[in-house]
Order: sequence, then structure tokens, then C-alpha cells
Amino acid sequence: MERPRDDARILLVDDEQEWLDILSLAFADEHWIVDAVSSGREALARLWENRYDLVLCDMSMPGMTGIELLRHLQAGGDDTPFIIMTGVGTIRTAVEAMQFGAYNYITKPFRSDDLTALARQALEHGRMHRSLRRAENSGEEKEAPGSVFPFVLGASSALRNILTTLRRVAVSSAPVLIEGETGTGKSMLARHIHETSLRRAAPLLTIDCGSLPENLLESELFGHVKGAFTGAVASRRGLLEEARGGTVFLDEVGEISPAMQLKLLHAVQEKEVRPVGSNRAVRIDARFICATNRNLRQCVAEGSFRKDLYYRLAVIPVTLPPLRERGEDLILFIGHFVRKYNGTYGRNIAGVSPAAMRILMTRRWDGNIRELENVMERAVLLTETDVITPASLGDLAECPATGDSGTATRSLPEGAAPERDVQPRAVPLQDAVREAERKAIALALTLSGGSRKEAALLLGIGRRTLYHKLEEYGMELPPRKEGV
Repeated sequence: MERPRDDARILLVDDEQEWLDILSLAFADEHWIVDAVSSGREALARLWENRYDLVLCDMSMPGMTGIELLRHLQAGGDDTPFIIMTGVGTIRTAVEAMQFGAYNYITKPFRSDDLTALARQALEHGRMHRSLRRAENSGEEKEAPGSVFPFVLGASSALRNILTTLRRVAVSSAPVLIEGETGTGKSMLARHIHETSLRRAAPLLTIDCGSLPENLLESELFGHVKGAFTGAVASRRGLLEEARGGTVFLDEVGEISPAMQLKLLHAVQEKEVRPVGSNRAVRIDARFICATNRNLRQCVAEGSFRKDLYYRLAVIPVTLPPLRERGEDLILFIGHFVRKYNGTYGRNIAGVSPAAMRILMTRRWDGNIRELENVMERAVLLTETDVITPASLGDLAECPATGDSGTATRSLPEGAAPERDVQPRAVPLQDAVREAERKAIALALTLSGGSRKEAALLLGIGRRTLYHKLEEYGMELPPRKEGV
């Protein structure tokens, strides 16, 4: 990692002079400019007068706590990296501070080299953030890679709320825990988090914790030295060391054993690992994103998952809802997968017939997006015409609804058909289904910036179908983009 500038300026805030002396001494060899104050109000006055590259602040202080100081800075638009110092008994509060935007926290008492290492990371983080801001302001980079999330993630209100939360903490390296049923898009969301973070230039490394036995998982994560076990013919660095400045995605983290949970806790907490067979600790610099299809809170209550590890990993908790609760997304997914597999298999499927659409919209989709994708891939392959029909859906057509009552309210319209399939029909639609269709059309037009062509592509229908539906629902056309 590049060493911060020698003129980096740090503000220390602690109501105990002893700790201010300790902190100043810890930074004595770093050639940084260090100012020290004993209260939050003094800190605000200094921050008003000077530009600082880092604030290191105690959690518990009379008059104004560390979190209150942090919120004051955020309210004023100050995004200076902020590290919270806390005692063992207030770790949970420190985690909450990271949710409010703190860069990280450190627990008293701490080793001076741990503190300086964390400070260097925060300073580098701030430098990268300022560089990104300058690039954005100058027009060099209109948007970060991945900021327009792939449609396989969806665009429902639930997803928009999740992405809004993630944008607020994009500049942070706080761990993220993604919970959700199998197939809801957890790995895709993890990639999006990485690609919109300041760590995007470094690698995103993934490991499926549920598919490896404990000894192999330990070796993969932490590395091993030559001769550590049978077959270890050479030393090998683990994923946590290989990530260096990047992100590690631990999929199905709820499956790891109690012994591995303890070792992972040490890695997350101390920012170091001990390779298998080695007595030497190795420093790591990786952001943790974890995913699980389990309810880890319940696992903690049952005693199968460590409470301290849970709170370390769930600094930013995210729950992806199942597809059956994301009605607005289904129409986008179907259009996306038709286009995707048209390209994969050289097909030219124009859309989905109303009868096939009725089958798709009444499905419970217990396998979520993954199940839908499998169905659409098979349908594109089996369709003998240029329209997906019930015959293309195979067994799904014979048993379309696998869920409880009301599942038809969550998804697609029956009128989403290719251009040639557009005729006024006497098939009545349920009010809920009609409302879902209106929302999907409005969303597609918004996402496409008013382009009828792009909106029709997103919806998986022809433009004539789109115009027909706009007229049917009395929806006003948004302003047309130039050239569309």
C-alpha cells in the first residue's frame, strides 16, 4: 500500500490526557501533523478552522460523544475518515458508528502498530475518495463501474432501498452481511458492492464456505506453509492475504464450523491470519462481504453461530427479499433472460405469449431468480416459433402455480406479448395484476430515460405492444429522448 503523504494532518479527540499522550507517541515516527483536543466541541472548532485527513475520536466523552461528533460532521457534509476508539463494553455501539459512516473502530487497549496500520489504511482510503471526487467533478468519470446495477439484480422498491443504503456506505470498508433465500442474487449483489467501492481496482475473491471441509477451508482462507499437511508440497498464500486492498466474499458463511468461526473472528478483528503450519502471523487488508441463506440471528440464539462473530460481520446487514415479494422485478428478469439466451444460442425470440406469461406470473419461484433463469433458458432453447408459448415451458405449463394464494399479484401482465401477438383480448386481468403491469411499464420507461425502444426491450415486448398498453391504461408518454 502506498504510504500516506508526510504532511497528513490528524485530529485526536479524547477527554483523557493520558490517552492523548499515548496516541501522540504512537504517531511520533510517522511524520504526520497531529493536533489533540479534549472534547467534541473543541474538535468541531478545529475542524472549522483546518482541513484534516483523519479524525481519531474516543467513543465516550462528556458533553458530546464520538457518535454525536461524527453526525455533526456528516450533517455539514464533512467526509473526513473517522475512526472510533472504544472499550470492550461498547463494541456494539462502535459497530453502530460504522453504520453511520465511521471508517472503522479500534478497541482500547491496542498495540501502537495496529493503530498506525489502521490510520495508514484510513488515510489511503481518504486519498482515494478525494481522487474519485475530483474525477467525478471534472467529468473524467461520470459514474463508477457497476453503479448502474445489472437488471438481474432488479429494480423494485425493495432493491432500490438496499442500493440506497449501500451507496451511503460505499466509501467505507465496513463488513457487509447479505442474507436471503437461495437464488435471490446474493453473489451478484456482492459483486455490485465491490465494483462501486474504493476497492474496485483490487481483486474480489470468492469462496463457498459450505462446499469445503474444514481443513481445506482453513488452508484456502489463511494459506499454508510447505509440509503443513500431506500434499502441501509448497507454501501457498490464502485468499485473505491474496485480496490485498480488495474484497473477500465468503458465500454461505453460516455453514462454517465453530472452530473456523473462532479463527475467522480473529482474522476480522485483528486483521491478521496465521497460515496452517506456521507460527508467524500475516497482516491482511481485505473487506469482508458474507452471504448466507440462514437466519444468522436465529443461529446465534440457538448457539450454532458465535454472537461476537455475527456482530463483526453484520456491520452493514442486508436482506434480499425472495422473488415472490419483488413483483416489479419479474418482468425485467424475463426480458433480460430472453435477450441473454437469444445471444447465447443464436436465437431470435421476440417475446412471451400472453398464455405463457400467465403461467410465469402465477409461479411461486421457490428457487427465485436462479430457477427463473433456468426456466427461461430452457424455453428459449425449446421454442419452435419466435414466441415463447406454454409448450415451451414444459412441465411448468401443467403445474404453473406452486405457491400459496395471492402469488399472481406479484408479477407480470398477461399482455406482455410480441408485436404480432397484440390484439384486444377479452381475457379479464385481476386488478392486482393490472397494477403490477402499470408499475412495470412506468419503471421501464423511467430506467430507459423515456426511450420507447429501450423500455420495450427491458420489458421483453414489442414497441407496438408497449403503445397498446400505454393507451389501455391511459398512461401519458414521458418526454421522448432525442433520437428515440
